Parts: sequence; C-alpha cells; structure tokens
Amino acid sequence: MQARDIMTTGILAVTPQSSIANAAHLMLEHRISGLPVVDQKGTLVGIVTERDLVCRPEISTAPRHEKWIQLWLTPDELAEEYVQSRGRTVGEVMTCQVVSITPDTPLDKIVALMTRDGVKRLPVVQDGKVIGIVSRADLLRSLAARLDSLPQAKAADLSARRHILREIRGKRWAPRPIINVAVCDSVVELTGSVASEIVRDAVRVAAENAPGVIKVIDHLSVVPRTSGSKGRA
Repeated sequence: MQARDIMTTGILAVTPQSSIANAAHLMLEHRISGLPVVDQKGTLVGIVTERDLVCRPEISTAPRHEKWIQLWLTPDELAEEYVQSRGRTVGEVMTCQVVSITPDTPLDKIVALMTRDGVKRLPVVQDGKVIGIVSRADLLRSLAARLDSLPQAKAADLSARRHILREIRGKRWAPRPIINVAVCDSVVELTGSVASEIVRDAVRVAAENAPGVIKVIDHLSVVPRTSGSKGRA
C-alpha cells in the first residue's frame, strides 16, 4: 500500500501571513493537531503544530530559564526562542524544515520517517503542491480496516476507495478542506469535515454509488466556512 491509499485528501492549510489565532481556531474546529503552511501558489513552505503554539506568555507558559542556563545559550538561540513564543503570525513560529512524501511513498517508509523524525503527520506533495496528509490516525484506520480481511477483499476495497476519490475530485462542490475515505469489506467510512450539509450529502451519494459498496457510514462533520478562515488553501 502507498500514501495515496490511506491519505486524508484535500488540504486544510494556512499561509505564513495567517495569524496565530486563525491557526489555533482551525486546529480546534477540525480536531487536528497540525497544519501545512503554503505560499500564495500553494507550495509547501512549512508546518505549524500544537507544539509550536503551546509555549506562550498569554497562558503563562512561555519558556523561563535560570540565569545559569541562559549563560549556555547564545544570543541567537535566546532571540529565536523569544520570537517562537511571542510571534503573531504563523510564519514566525512554524517549522520550516518539513519532511514530505509523495502519493507513491510506501507505508513502511512513511512509518520509518515518522519514527525517525518524531512527527505525527506527513504532507503528501505532488508537482510541488500539497494534495493531502498522512497522519498516524490514517495508519491506524488502515490497520484496523485490514486486520482479518481477505486478500481479494483488500483489492476490491482499494478499488472502491479510488473510485470514490476520483468521483468527487475536481467537482465544484468537492469537499474542502479535508476528508478521508476508508473502505473495509465493501463498507465505506467517511471522516473529516465539509462546509455544508448538502456537500455532506453529495459525498455520501458518491460513496453509495461506487462499485461493490454495500454500506456507507457517515462520520463527516459540518464546519461552515467563516471570514476567519482565510488561511485555507
């Protein structure tokens, strides 16, 4: 299996100019712990996670060092720490060195990268653009779906998943920002978020009409777009 077979498709992203508040609200609304950061062309330039936002003076969690520890830190290190804890935009606090994968990356390599770098999610990049995310949760869903399933069922389930994603991709109503389609024993489970109930219905109908599908379980959340969500891409 490859990244394309389990990734959460679509993208919920922010730009370097997005506010810290906007990033925090998006994470809370969509129950995710990290966001890709893209430029105006949609190119991946960084990633911002909960870890980047929790050490803040606003909640009395900014780093504090004993004077003897400060002696071991260079001025640049102290300045970088100051910006990290007090920056007002995503670009000031994000991680710039991002490990990414392609749709063809096999799952064993994905796990190896997550383990090596201690990360929970990897952006999926194609032609320089972020097209999805593979998280630890996606890997666990895949594991749960494949345990005790027959080889022929695996092939049929993968075919059904790809059919559903092809069906909704490119439609003007295509769900944004994020959606995941898992198929096990011809049963489709939809998770993620969409902007309206009618889009939710459209995704469910697309899944119901996929060849071989016998049941659709809809766990999609409806999160309406707001004026405060300008960082979505």
